[in-house]
Amino acid sequence: MDILFEAIFELILEGSISASKSKRVPKVIRYLLILFLVSIYLFIFGFIFYIGIIGLSKHLLAGILLIVIGIVFIILSILKFKKIYLKKIKSSE
Repeated sequence: MDILFEAIFELILEGSISASKSKRVPKVIRYLLILFLVSIYLFIFGFIFYIGIIGLSKHLLAGILLIVIGIVFIILSILKFKKIYLKKIKSSE
């Protein structure tokens, strides 16, 4: 059952990423897919921050570590987003 859920989520995420990069997909659908992907990642980062803040009251080092991991993930995601989507805008001009 675990493998089934993993396969389904991987297909959805990988399909969304590849469809959002494709020029064959209409712009409206691409923008909706990008919004969908960004919201999923924001939910994951928000959850990491939430667990980090809760962890601060119970174990200070674990809470700080989770918050730092969340910040690193956000920075790396922003850089990846710029590399994938904003690079295409510059090359198409």
